[in-house]
Amino acid sequence: MASKDLVVDDEFCKQMGNYFMKKGEELDQMISDYIAALQDVRNKGIISGDVAIELSSYISYASRLKKQIGTISSDVNKQINAFLTRVDDADQYLF
Repeated sequence: MASKDLVVDDEFCKQMGNYFMKKGEELDQMISDYIAALQDVRNKGIISGDVAIELSSYISYASRLKKQIGTISSDVNKQINAFLTRVDDADQYLF
């Protein structure tokens, strides 16, 4: 028979928050490495011409992604913690 109780696994939620933080940092680093590689190609391989101009434009747009994933990951972690706090406040008689 199905239970009407809501069970929140605090530890799992916290682990997921940490997972998102770690993956966000890893993705931010990948983006930085990607942009550095593009800049290396631009500076050493495609020095002039239309392709160089377009590559510079692409690098400019790609650079906007720097630190964005980490910020989103941090926001997710904050939301998870806020959720757990709200659950604890609402059900404090159980804890």
